[in-house]
Amino acid sequence: MLIKVNVNAEVSAGFEAVKTGNYRMRVKQVTDRNPEKNDLEVVLEHTLTPTELAGTAGQPLKGQPSGVYDYITLADDKQWKLRAITEAAGLPWGDYDPVIDLPGREVEVTLKTKPYEGELRNKVGRYIVPK
Repeated sequence: MLIKVNVNAEVSAGFEAVKTGNYRMRVKQVTDRNPEKNDLEVVLEHTLTPTELAGTAGQPLKGQPSGVYDYITLADDKQWKLRAITEAAGLPWGDYDPVIDLPGREVEVTLKTKPYEGELRNKVGRYIVPK
Protein backbone atom coordinates (compact mmCIF):
# COMPACT_ATOMS: atom_id res chain seq x y z
CA MET A 1 0.00 0.00 0.00
CA LEU A 2 1.42 3.37 -1.03
CA ILE A 3 0.71 6.27 1.32
CA LYS A 4 0.80 9.83 0.06
CA VAL A 5 2.68 11.76 2.74
CA ASN A 6 2.57 15.41 3.64
CA VAL A 7 6.18 16.54 3.17
CA ASN A 8 5.56 19.44 5.60
CA ALA A 9 4.27 17.24 8.43
CA GLU A 10 5.96 17.84 11.76
CA VAL A 11 7.75 15.00 13.48
CA SER A 12 5.61 15.69 16.53
CA ALA A 13 2.62 17.98 16.61
CA GLY A 14 3.21 18.24 20.34
CA PHE A 15 0.90 19.09 23.14
CA GLU A 16 0.62 22.57 24.56
CA ALA A 17 -0.25 24.05 27.90
CA VAL A 18 -3.12 26.53 28.01
CA LYS A 19 -3.07 29.85 29.83
CA THR A 20 -3.84 29.92 33.54
CA GLY A 21 -7.54 30.14 34.32
CA ASN A 22 -10.78 28.26 34.92
CA TYR A 23 -11.78 25.53 32.46
CA ARG A 24 -14.55 23.01 32.03
CA MET A 25 -12.83 19.63 31.75
CA ARG A 26 -13.88 16.01 31.42
CA VAL A 27 -12.51 13.22 33.58
CA LYS A 28 -11.01 10.87 31.01
CA GLN A 29 -9.60 8.21 33.30
CA VAL A 30 -9.04 7.43 36.97
CA THR A 31 -6.46 4.85 38.07
CA ASP A 32 -6.21 3.56 41.62
CA ARG A 33 -2.51 3.48 42.51
CA ASN A 34 -3.31 2.12 45.97
CA PRO A 35 -1.64 0.45 47.93
CA GLU A 36 1.76 1.35 46.42
CA LYS A 37 1.10 5.10 46.26
CA ASN A 38 -2.18 5.38 48.21
CA ASP A 39 -3.56 7.79 45.63
CA LEU A 40 -5.58 8.13 42.46
CA GLU A 41 -4.16 9.25 39.13
CA VAL A 42 -6.78 11.39 37.38
CA VAL A 43 -6.48 12.29 33.68
CA LEU A 44 -8.49 15.34 32.58
CA GLU A 45 -9.18 16.51 29.02
CA HIS A 46 -10.50 19.83 27.78
CA THR A 47 -14.12 20.02 26.67
CA LEU A 48 -13.27 22.93 24.32
CA THR A 49 -11.61 22.38 20.95
CA PRO A 50 -7.99 23.57 20.39
CA THR A 51 -9.27 26.55 18.36
CA GLU A 52 -11.33 27.68 21.38
CA LEU A 53 -8.32 27.61 23.73
CA ALA A 54 -5.33 29.92 24.07
CA GLY A 55 -1.72 29.05 24.89
CA THR A 56 0.18 30.30 27.92
CA ALA A 57 0.90 33.70 26.34
CA GLY A 58 -2.60 34.05 24.88
CA GLN A 59 -1.49 32.83 21.43
CA PRO A 60 -3.55 30.33 19.41
CA LEU A 61 -2.58 26.72 20.08
CA LYS A 62 -0.46 25.08 17.38
CA GLY A 63 -1.15 21.54 18.53
CA GLN A 64 -3.51 19.74 20.83
CA PRO A 65 -3.96 20.94 24.40
CA SER A 66 -2.15 18.63 26.77
CA GLY A 67 -4.09 16.35 29.03
CA VAL A 68 -3.81 17.26 32.68
CA TYR A 69 -2.71 14.65 35.20
CA ASP A 70 -3.63 15.05 38.84
CA TYR A 71 -2.83 12.89 41.84
CA ILE A 72 -5.31 12.69 44.68
CA THR A 73 -4.37 11.14 48.01
CA LEU A 74 -6.67 8.58 49.64
CA ALA A 75 -5.28 9.04 53.15
CA ASP A 76 -8.17 9.54 55.60
CA ASP A 77 -6.79 12.83 56.94
CA LYS A 78 -6.00 14.32 53.48
CA GLN A 79 -9.14 13.77 51.42
CA TRP A 80 -9.92 17.45 50.79
CA LYS A 81 -9.04 17.16 47.08
CA LEU A 82 -11.01 13.91 46.71
CA ARG A 83 -14.02 15.65 48.20
CA ALA A 84 -13.56 18.66 45.90
CA ILE A 85 -13.44 16.59 42.68
CA THR A 86 -16.34 14.44 43.92
CA GLU A 87 -18.60 17.42 44.53
CA ALA A 88 -17.34 19.31 41.44
CA ALA A 89 -18.44 16.26 39.41
CA GLY A 90 -21.93 16.48 40.92
CA LEU A 91 -21.58 13.40 43.11
CA PRO A 92 -22.57 13.37 46.79
CA TRP A 93 -19.74 13.11 49.30
CA GLY A 94 -19.90 9.57 50.61
CA ASP A 95 -18.63 6.09 49.85
CA TYR A 96 -18.29 5.47 46.10
CA ASP A 97 -15.84 4.10 43.52
CA PRO A 98 -14.09 7.03 41.77
CA VAL A 99 -12.46 4.68 39.22
CA ILE A 100 -15.94 3.78 37.95
CA ASP A 101 -18.02 6.86 38.82
CA LEU A 102 -15.77 9.80 37.83
CA PRO A 103 -14.77 9.03 34.19
CA GLY A 104 -16.98 10.88 31.70
CA ARG A 105 -18.08 13.49 34.24
CA GLU A 106 -17.31 17.17 33.68
CA VAL A 107 -15.72 19.37 36.33
CA GLU A 108 -14.74 23.02 36.59
CA VAL A 109 -11.02 23.32 37.26
CA THR A 110 -8.59 26.15 37.93
CA LEU A 111 -5.44 25.39 35.94
CA LYS A 112 -2.04 26.88 36.58
CA THR A 113 1.26 26.29 34.78
CA LYS A 114 4.43 24.73 36.10
CA PRO A 115 7.77 23.97 34.41
CA TYR A 116 8.39 20.26 33.86
CA GLU A 117 11.42 18.89 31.98
CA GLY A 118 12.02 22.24 30.27
CA GLU A 119 8.41 22.80 29.17
CA LEU A 120 5.41 24.49 30.75
CA ARG A 121 2.71 22.04 31.78
CA ASN A 122 -0.73 22.58 33.20
CA LYS A 123 -1.44 21.56 36.76
CA VAL A 124 -4.70 21.51 38.70
CA GLY A 125 -4.82 24.43 41.11
CA ARG A 126 -8.20 23.38 42.47
CA TYR A 127 -11.53 21.84 41.60
CA ILE A 128 -14.39 24.33 41.73
CA VAL A 129 -17.37 23.05 43.69
CA PRO A 130 -20.69 24.57 42.54
CA LYS A 131 -22.47 26.54 45.25
